Amino acid sequence: MSITSKKAALSGFTLLELITTVVVIAVAAPTLMSIFSTTIQTSADPMFQHQALSIAEAYMEEILLKDFAIGPETTRASFDDVRDYNGLTDVGARDQANNLIAGLNAYTISVTVANDALNGIAAADSLRIDLTVSHAMIDDILLSGYRVNY
Repeated sequence: MSITSKKAALSGFTLLELITTVVVIAVAAPTLMSIFSTTIQTSADPMFQHQALSIAEAYMEEILLKDFAIGPETTRASFDDVRDYNGLTDVGARDQANNLIAGLNAYTISVTVANDALNGIAAADSLRIDLTVSHAMIDDILLSGYRVNY
């Protein structure tokens, strides 16, 4: 085998192979980019859903630990019964003292409390709590619970 034929065997890609490779990549790239784009856009959704559910559970626990009914209060820090939470709308998650929790200001929490009969318990002695947590990136999270006068 001569030196010239060895160089020809080791010379790399031909022009036809190079053009074929470029065409295949050009056809596949837009499809791959759209898949990556969709994945990136929705990759944080589970985190937002988990945070929203955690916020809803924390608010619900706070509400359910209060007395059934004492009297009307005007500020969240002084809420002492379940009915005080009716109509509460917080823009940004807040703690029990009504302090904004850092990093959770994109959530909106709204609470509705209403009398609702429950399995033979009179409506006057049963309160249904509906708590909704909203965020622009996810569907609303709705959590409902009951507090009875016992």
